[in-house]
Amino acid sequence: MNYRPLPEDRYDQFREYLNYAFNPESGPEVDDEDWDPAEQPGAMRGLFDGEDLLCVCRHYWFRTRVRGRWTEMPGLSAVASPPEHRRKGHVAAMLAESLAEYHDRGDFLTALWAFEHPFYAKYGWGLTTKYVSYECSPDVLDFARERVDDDAERAGEFRQVDADDHEELDAVLAADNEPYELALDRTEKWWRKRVFESWRKDPYAYAWERDGEIRGYLVYTVEKEGDGKQLAVRELAAVDDEAYRHCLRFLANHDSQVETVRIYGPERTDLFDRVRDPADVDCEVKPGPMVRLVDVPAAFEALDYGGADGDANVVRVSGEFTLAVTDPLAEWNDRTFRVAIDDGRATCDPADEISVADADARVGVGTLSQVYVGYHSVADAERLGDLEVRDAAVRETLTAMFPPRDVFLREGF
Repeated sequence: MNYRPLPEDRYDQFREYLNYAFNPESGPEVDDEDWDPAEQPGAMRGLFDGEDLLCVCRHYWFRTRVRGRWTEMPGLSAVASPPEHRRKGHVAAMLAESLAEYHDRGDFLTALWAFEHPFYAKYGWGLTTKYVSYECSPDVLDFARERVDDDAERAGEFRQVDADDHEELDAVLAADNEPYELALDRTEKWWRKRVFESWRKDPYAYAWERDGEIRGYLVYTVEKEGDGKQLAVRELAAVDDEAYRHCLRFLANHDSQVETVRIYGPERTDLFDRVRDPADVDCEVKPGPMVRLVDVPAAFEALDYGGADGDANVVRVSGEFTLAVTDPLAEWNDRTFRVAIDDGRATCDPADEISVADADARVGVGTLSQVYVGYHSVADAERLGDLEVRDAAVRETLTAMFPPRDVFLREGF
């Protein structure tokens, strides 16, 4: 088998594989000629047996923020294989080849949205984001009108926006993403091809602005839902709470047009505290994307563990321990490492002479990935994952290195 970039004469086959994997109800003859895979962000790859295309995927070259550091983080997507090539290990082989490509690029972290979490968990990915889905009648949100109707001058105005407004919208998104790990630095192409366009149906986009400055925006579609219609918000971002309330007011103003509103967002439930009756809101917590360390030593050595800040109140992490990592796909991770932290900087070197049983701590790469980005605390990784720590001092060091964080990777890919 051979893994390589997809040649141009296989682009139609790539589209066919995606349609069968993710939109089979449309049948084999799908009129999607306006959706050209070559115009989308990222790079297409295929696993071949001779000239037979076994499965495909796409890599997105994201840039993300992890614990205060911006770094490259490939996104793995569009993993698809036709039924005649399934259950033969081809996808696993393509995942391993993808990790090897990332490793060769110098990337130490990757993410994906799973069609089935257990499938990717067995290959070393770990859940990294939970998000909420609010659903309610639009008139439940009419409380948002009360804060602005008596102050028309401060109410600003809504206007429809398009991809040419991406720079202003990007500033709003950056402010909204500030509290969260794994915020992405969107490119102009991503705004144009993945926010304002869609494979199946392009969305609407409106922004609220005051004094000529965009302060909040919504990207949404209107869908048939039972006997009525639903306004489905793909993305809502605001620079502050005032702008957020105006976005909710915008949704409330659709009370004569749709029966329900659905809003996706970070794992928080404060909408219950805003509406008159919280029982009028359905809130469902859902699993989001998964993350995986590509290169354990590079990941450990990339972070600042308190040494470079210069603030006397910052705790400088120091210590040394051995860590045995199991990795089903990346042999360069599947070993024992000696980790040493001095003045906030880490070194992570192979320690193959130390057995897994003798290591100070041992962990699967999926759980380690969750701890690394802040999704799990060390204590939760021991309780909910497969982290085992033999020594209290090592536990304290790991806890100081990787305190939990709010993680929200909002991009769909």
